[in-house]
Order: sequence, then C-alpha cells, then structure tokens
Amino acid sequence: MSTNTTLARLQQLLPQLFEPLVVSGDPYLRFELSTDLTALLSMERVEEALQVSASSISPLPNLPDFVIGMMSARDRVFWAIDLSQLLGLPALPVNPRNYQIIVINFRPLGTENHDGAAKYLGLAVLKVGGVARFETKPLPILAENWPTCLEPYLLGSLTEKNSQISVLNAESIANSPLFVTIPTL
Repeated sequence: MSTNTTLARLQQLLPQLFEPLVVSGDPYLRFELSTDLTALLSMERVEEALQVSASSISPLPNLPDFVIGMMSARDRVFWAIDLSQLLGLPALPVNPRNYQIIVINFRPLGTENHDGAAKYLGLAVLKVGGVARFETKPLPILAENWPTCLEPYLLGSLTEKNSQISVLNAESIANSPLFVTIPTL
C-alpha cells in the first residue's frame, strides 16, 4: 500500500518529528542579577517575563529605594521592585529605557480560581535568560560562593558547567520583611 497523503509521507520520512518529546526536570526561569551573578526562580510562581518601558512604571515618593514604582500588566496593578537592591546587591543601572520584569504570583499553591486571592510582584532584573530544566530533588544548598545577603532568599543552588547558580525562593522574596514599609503589598 502506498502512502499518498502529505502527512503520511512526512511520518515515513521524519519519524522523529512525530514521537512525543520527553522532557525531564523542573522548569526554572534563568535571569541575571548582575553581570556576574545568575539566578533561577521556579516556574511555579512565575506568571510572565516582560520588557517594560520605564515610562510605563509610575514612580511614587517616600518609598524605599528598591521600589521602582507601580505598573500594570494584564489588568493587574502591582509594585515593580529592583530585585538586586532588595536582596542587598548593587542597584540596577539608573534610568534605563526598559526594564526586564519577572512577574511572580504569591497566591497559595493549588488555588485554581483568580478571585482576588492572588498577589503579584514585578521583579526588575538585569536580564531574563529563558527557561532551563534541572533535576532538583532534593535541592542542595552549596552557596559558599554567594553573597551572604542572599541567604534569607536562597532555596538552594545548582551546579552547571562547573559553576553554581543560586535558586531563589519566590515566597521569601514576596514576604521580605523590607516590604513592611510599603502600603498594600
């Protein structure tokens, strides 16, 4: 029997395209806190990564230096913060044209509905690098080369190509004691 359809011919010539792709490991969003410090966040809490014009973020007076201002995305209004500065690292460059923002939610896991229980936070980082998958059970804490200011926010670290990458805890970031001075967060 001959195969006359285009799909049947493609399946015969390129069978690897029609085999299910097996992907292992937990997904993490890779980003740079500085030119020499790469970190990861679990995709469980990441809603999206955006490039936002600086003019789209409304600065507000009398707030801590790590607060860039208020922003909106997808009909949600939330704070945009300089993640590096919140963690105790040097601040992002002053007055960039665009910010790389990672939007995280800190709604209780397992909450399916969006009835207002979700809270969002925009984390401005130097550069978003994409999604990577790692086998992380259990996640080792090997952070001897990391600044001590990261410790309260560190979930663990992973080794990739003989270098360590810190895995930050989105819950610890969202519940930072430094947010006490910010209203309605």
